[in-house]
Amino acid sequence: MTLAVTPTSGLLLTNLRGQIRQTPLPKWKALLPLFEAVMNSFQAIEDVATSRQHKIIVSVEREHDLLGEENPFVSGFTITDTGVGFNDENFDSFNTAYSEHKVERGGKGLGRFMWLKAFDEVRITSCFSDDDDTAGRTVLWRRDFIFDVDYDPDLAGAKPVANGAVGTTVRLSGFRNPYRQQCPRTVEQLCQRLAEHFVLVLMRPDCPIVEVHDQGIITSLNEVFEEHFRANSREAEFSISGRRFLVSGFRLTAPRASKHRLIYAANSRGVLSETLDDHVPNLSGRLPDQDGTSFVYLAVDQGDYLNEKVNNYRTDFDLQDGEPGDEGEDSGLFHDDVRRSDIRRKCLEFVENDLSELIESVNEAKSRRIRAYVQSDAPQYKPILRYLADFISSIPPNASKLEIELALHKELHQREVSLKREGAKILTEAAKLDDYEGYRTRISDFMGKSNELGQSALAQYVAHRKIVIELLEKALSSNAETNKYPLEEAVHNILFPMRNTDEDILYSQQNLWIIDERLTYHSFVASDKPLDRLEVFDAASRKRPDLFIFDRKLAFADNVEDGSPISSIVVVEFKRPQRDNYDEPENPLKQVLDQISDIRSGQFGNERGRPITVANDKIPAFAYVVCDITPSLREILIDRDMNPTPDGLTFYGYHKNYGIYLEVIDYSKLLSDAKKRNRIFFDKLNVLSGL
Repeated sequence: MTLAVTPTSGLLLTNLRGQIRQTPLPKWKALLPLFEAVMNSFQAIEDVATSRQHKIIVSVEREHDLLGEENPFVSGFTITDTGVGFNDENFDSFNTAYSEHKVERGGKGLGRFMWLKAFDEVRITSCFSDDDDTAGRTVLWRRDFIFDVDYDPDLAGAKPVANGAVGTTVRLSGFRNPYRQQCPRTVEQLCQRLAEHFVLVLMRPDCPIVEVHDQGIITSLNEVFEEHFRANSREAEFSISGRRFLVSGFRLTAPRASKHRLIYAANSRGVLSETLDDHVPNLSGRLPDQDGTSFVYLAVDQGDYLNEKVNNYRTDFDLQDGEPGDEGEDSGLFHDDVRRSDIRRKCLEFVENDLSELIESVNEAKSRRIRAYVQSDAPQYKPILRYLADFISSIPPNASKLEIELALHKELHQREVSLKREGAKILTEAAKLDDYEGYRTRISDFMGKSNELGQSALAQYVAHRKIVIELLEKALSSNAETNKYPLEEAVHNILFPMRNTDEDILYSQQNLWIIDERLTYHSFVASDKPLDRLEVFDAASRKRPDLFIFDRKLAFADNVEDGSPISSIVVVEFKRPQRDNYDEPENPLKQVLDQISDIRSGQFGNERGRPITVANDKIPAFAYVVCDITPSLREILIDRDMNPTPDGLTFYGYHKNYGIYLEVIDYSKLLSDAKKRNRIFFDKLNVLSGL
């Protein structure tokens, strides 16, 4: 079958099958063919010369219910109207692809091709009147034909009838997948979609009665609109580059509505929909209204500019999105000053203004949650709380702690980047400034912001220490059911992950400050690694110190007489909490002395792995044993002439023959001292809970 493209310029013909194949219809636009049919009915009623009460009925057809489902899949629709009917003028337009018959009302002449894109068959039955009878009488005519891929206009001629009601019935049957699967299955959802699409038509005072018939239930679309749309509607005008737009806002109280949306409309019908919470995070989930009900928000934007820019299939607009400068290679396709992003921005301003009281209430609730989270869990973000009003709207109302953390981290990072750029700019321009007072004011403001971010970084580090101390305390506690203590590996991994070096893990995973703050400043750490497997150290020994640390900087010794590039050697040995079966072979002091002896027999390398000459016996060496000082160990320590501290929880001494400083620290002392050293920081940051 062929349709004439331009009836006035010869017969340029188009193949119907090819036209349908090339007609774009996304699966999420499953109801667009129905909308086109209903819009034809609205326009047919507009063309009726006499004024009377008109009606459009949308009857829903469903598949045979074999499984007892309440709402089987929709198989088709029948649309009946009291409009002018398929008279000769309308019939000629129907048979003309890209017809301009309704161009002044936004008609593209392509809607019927969408019918056959989504449905197997379309049955059209129409009665219309003709006043050209020679006797001046009104004659009724009837067309009854099937529109499918084999459609022949010559078989759709009109026949006179003795009586009948003027109007048209269009039956869309054989709903195809994937459109059938995407179609709403409840009449409430279907009415909601129809009302949203035709909201601008339903607002008109001359709007006809529209009913949806489904499974014996009649639903008035006009009443749905009055109850759920018009009652809380607002509207405002705005201009962009001299083009005027009208945006209308509706609070939809229908219980099944769940998404806040912005609809761009053309010629009184919706074309493109965007989810509002993608742009306004505060609009997440249904919102509470003043009368105790809840609603979702619908904004509809329209204007002559959108009427001009809608594409032929009403699936999108020929508009450029993005911000100025984002055009890329396709910038030559668009020559207008109005972008979709410009229209969206104005619409969002309207939405936020219309919901300002509600959004303010939501932001206040979020502010309380965020401040409580910072107070209890993330004090590092305190410095940016003064700017909370600037970015609180970007955080969803129901944000989890993780989402709050990510939002605060993002804001802090953005401010750090901005501050670095500002600092670089100040330094670059400093030499050009003649006004010292202006420079002084600018640098003072910059330093104030810089100090705030410095406080944030410090707070984050201190908060990290608090968590590590709490984890250590748990690792040193016995199991309530078995009354057994964990292995030393639990403590070891908290201070430094086993079988790693400092080149394998993040700095934040290294917590050597718990033993001694000075251990934080090291050049190399190996944890439970055989000495003969280390790249920066060459030794034949297979011993595996729990921690082997050396430093090329002056961390422990202010002066090294021989100028050795190695400032210190440190080994740390962990023992299981509450172990009390030490004997001479298991003497931990002997273990660390032997380990340092093996280290001193090896050869150090530089940062590039090259061997360096070092008088190893001259390098200061330190050995820590971290354990519980139980009776059997205490006996060994006293026998080895180690010196106890007054509280008896630490033993220390210097072994002259080995040239090694030794310190044995009880776990309770280790934990207590770590708390005391950091307490002032926790106190200042109000993170003392649990310590």
